[in-house]
Amino acid sequence: MRIAQLLPILAATFISIPVAAQESVPAPAEIAGTAPTGSRKQYPALGGHLGFAVPIATISKNTTVMGDDFFSLGLTPGLTVHLDDKWAIDFEFIAFNEIKNTPSATTFVVDPGVIRKFDGFVAGLRVASRVGGPTNVGIVPIVVLPIRISETLVYFFEADLPVFFTDNGSGAQASATFLFQSGFGF
Repeated sequence: MRIAQLLPILAATFISIPVAAQESVPAPAEIAGTAPTGSRKQYPALGGHLGFAVPIATISKNTTVMGDDFFSLGLTPGLTVHLDDKWAIDFEFIAFNEIKNTPSATTFVVDPGVIRKFDGFVAGLRVASRVGGPTNVGIVPIVVLPIRISETLVYFFEADLPVFFTDNGSGAQASATFLFQSGFGF
């Protein structure tokens, strides 16, 4: 079965997770941050984010560094389903365009995951796949630092470490990338 065929199954699995927190509880940090005291929200609650991503360096058989070897810029929209004031499922998509070495194909990454709010930061774990390339699978730990702008809007800085395993014809080749993200969560 191809990875593209598995995506609807993964999405259905995430959406069908039972949600016990249906009563009114304190408002979530939409991606991160803290909500004003006394505010109430029903769960599950819908939110999202929009930002950009910049890969800094990739460590693999051939290590590459931003500037010397490439310069890619990604657009990072996402849809977030808040299960309660701490836990959420985030459906993120990243379209990377290579700016330095052109012409080149746009890379599209699908990376849903689970995120948890802590005091002052958010941490999470995503699963990922690069669409249209050789067979691959990735795991992406993330850490998010929010700056609350209003009750419903945050600006965030995010550090990701995507680790991918890609079929190179004779086995799986591993790579790890340090990736910086920033944008707005709502």
